[in-house]
Amino acid sequence: MKKVLAFLIAAAMLISALAGCGSSSQPAAQSSGSAAPAESASQSEAEEEVETRYLTLSAVAASSGLFPYCVAIGDVLSNLPELEITVAESGGNVANTQELRVGEVSIANCISNTDYESYTGTGSTFEGDPFTDVRILWYYEATPIQIFVAEDTGIENLEDLDGQNFNPGGTGTAAAVVTHEALDVLGIHPNYFEAAQADAGDAYANRQIVGAVKTGSAPDSYIVQANTNRPVKLINYTDEQLATVTAAIPSVTTGVVPANSYEGVDYDVQTLSTYNGIQVDMSFSQELVYKMWKAMWEDYADTWKTAYVNGANNNIPEMTLQAAKTPLHAGTVQYLTELGYDVPEELIPEEYVPVA
Repeated sequence: MKKVLAFLIAAAMLISALAGCGSSSQPAAQSSGSAAPAESASQSEAEEEVETRYLTLSAVAASSGLFPYCVAIGDVLSNLPELEITVAESGGNVANTQELRVGEVSIANCISNTDYESYTGTGSTFEGDPFTDVRILWYYEATPIQIFVAEDTGIENLEDLDGQNFNPGGTGTAAAVVTHEALDVLGIHPNYFEAAQADAGDAYANRQIVGAVKTGSAPDSYIVQANTNRPVKLINYTDEQLATVTAAIPSVTTGVVPANSYEGVDYDVQTLSTYNGIQVDMSFSQELVYKMWKAMWEDYADTWKTAYVNGANNNIPEMTLQAAKTPLHAGTVQYLTELGYDVPEELIPEEYVPVA
């Protein structure tokens, strides 16, 4: 009887132990099951995380009417998770291109004639040294190369600049390069006052020089200020001079500064012209540049149009196709194609991948 009782007690203890083991294992199973979704979510977040690039955009001189546009670019493109852009004043578009060539910056304001000469290795600055590892994002403004002199100098035409103290444009700017080349072609030789734009402005106000050159959309704030300090006259190229210069310098075109762009200048002025734009190195993917176009011209268009009223109505896609003489970025080609534009074959880079 005692043996039976002992057996029953042992059996009861065994059943109780087994029940306890089953009970303690259940929470563990639930814990294991609940961990899986959390781990999956963490993996998903890691996959969706975008690495932000912190870049400096070499812009233009702060005195330029184009500087607010460059600042707006930084503001707009920094809305993309892939980019955080700081805008810095630069020494001019030639200097910007040189910085891109040596890898000091990855994005910069540019100008069409310098873009062509750098890419092809032509012109006085880049002769024999072509650099093809850059792409054009877009061109946003036609920028005539404006030659102004003081009214009180009696200078009436380009020939009158011969032997005069004259600033050809800020040191390092495309304006200076083109002016040197153009006047050399025409056999006109001023006594060049080489200086930064701000210093040239001071020299003009202080009557150290008879005039200067500024590239920009009209009215350009630099010339407006010069006109305030000392009334200006803008100088025309004749038809023959324009034909001679554009034949010798294929990277430039012609343009007109409309009458009354500046107080006291009540006549149209025909001159050489270029286009300002933005170029990048090869580190920007097609997908990212496509997003940059969408941000600028769709999602945040009001931001830059408010900052740059003079160019708010510019047709950027058409201007880009008109001005470009070197390959566009693959993302630019994708966006323009999506809009229905026929991009010329010579502007399509080899890395472009059509999107169905």
